[in-house]
Amino acid sequence: MLISVSMSDFRCPVPSRPSLRSQREAAGLSLRTLAVRSGFSASYLSRVETGRRSATAAVARLYASLGPGKAEPGARRVPARVPARVPARVPPRPEPVAGLDITWFGSEVRRLRITAGKSLDRLGAEVYLSRSQLGKIEQGGARGSYQLALSLDTALGAHGRLTRLFLEECARVGPVAPDTDILARGGPVPSGARGPDPADRAAMATARLQALRVRSHQAGPQSIVHELADGVAELHRLAGGAAPDAANPVWPVILRYAELLGWTTQELGHDAVALRWTRAMADWARRLGDTDALGYALIRQSQRARRRGEAEAAVILARRAGDMGGISPRLAQLAAQREAQACALAGDEPAYRKAIDGYHALVAAPPQTEHEAARLPWWGPAPDPAFERSRLLEATCLVDLADFRAATTLFDQGMTHLGAVRTGYARLAIRHAIACAHVGEPEHACQIMLGALPTVARQGSASLRGDLKLLSRVLNRYRRSPAVRALLPDLTTAARAASIRAHHPDTDNSYR
Repeated sequence: MLISVSMSDFRCPVPSRPSLRSQREAAGLSLRTLAVRSGFSASYLSRVETGRRSATAAVARLYASLGPGKAEPGARRVPARVPARVPARVPPRPEPVAGLDITWFGSEVRRLRITAGKSLDRLGAEVYLSRSQLGKIEQGGARGSYQLALSLDTALGAHGRLTRLFLEECARVGPVAPDTDILARGGPVPSGARGPDPADRAAMATARLQALRVRSHQAGPQSIVHELADGVAELHRLAGGAAPDAANPVWPVILRYAELLGWTTQELGHDAVALRWTRAMADWARRLGDTDALGYALIRQSQRARRRGEAEAAVILARRAGDMGGISPRLAQLAAQREAQACALAGDEPAYRKAIDGYHALVAAPPQTEHEAARLPWWGPAPDPAFERSRLLEATCLVDLADFRAATTLFDQGMTHLGAVRTGYARLAIRHAIACAHVGEPEHACQIMLGALPTVARQGSASLRGDLKLLSRVLNRYRRSPAVRALLPDLTTAARAASIRAHHPDTDNSYR
């Protein structure tokens, strides 16, 4: 069955109470006047009034605060007595968003520049720097110098704050991602000193792995990378070295440790190291005959290629995973999901529609019990029925296909039905905000991001940096909006936190 967006998807329920438009007109306010006073754009308020957009709590409070006014007969609807000014949803100079506990030098330069009302060209001329180079410094793509920090401090009246932040940032070092060479350290444990039997070791290591997964969601991938590395090296040593043995119950756990270490390393920004871990896991899976592990290694490589913009390679890898015989329904579902996302990135809508239909067919199939689910973690993220039964995957793909209106509708419908908050929902929030900004609703995009920024900053996910930069570029079109001016510096801070890179030869580290 072809899943498509119909016109009924764009209809929002009209409130049964007196219409919002009549409330505004009763107060004697024009749409433009209310937009100026509230900080919302006139186009956004118009869509809310006509039922094309659902009224958020903030908009409902805005209209509820309107009192009736008197307009002179025959005169344009202007209030005879101006009511109290409705406060903007986001003040021009807000306090930093809670949870963004790191202040980056470039982010603070941008905040102070916007507050001072200076353009990149004007500030660059004052400190003798090109517009493009100053923009890179604000986004964290270039470093600058101590002398430049002093000049910016003076030009923006920061009273030493920028120079202090510059020195603190130069001293900040992220976690070093361990490479596969850690497996060569030491040799196998002597047979007389192996302790518990392999089944007990596997059970203990599995429990530890589950605890590390939980911690990574709570405190970010940087909090578990070293323990994961120690764990995979210890298990590899206890398993007897580099010879995978299907009869040893420790080896399936080693595969999962290596997979999680590869994902964590990628989230820290070390793509080359992450790829080596994924390939090591795939090599072990091939020797062990573990079809699911091998299929998931292909899915991970497809995911990496898609995030690097290599759409064609991502499609090929996802299809190879889905075409593997013997993979579980769960892995087939993940492969179809990655194929749909890759086809959307490639702009191939027919292939995307075919892949998304396959994905929905797999989701609708009767659930099957995974033979190892009771004792080993799932490959990839845990199942999420609230997400899988929604059309949120389609919404994320429609952003890549530039169908922002349809994407916004699907996001609005689906995000309200998600269950308990997961860290992965921050990815959906960023895409939701991108779609809203593209359809001319920057204030709604800012409202969405305010709730997601603390999670994004805490996770420190390098894979989110591309979407955050895209959102920042789109919102820059609406710099006159108070909500946008307030959010952009914090958005830059979150993007910088999502791209902390350690001092490693395989990383593009701007602070070496």
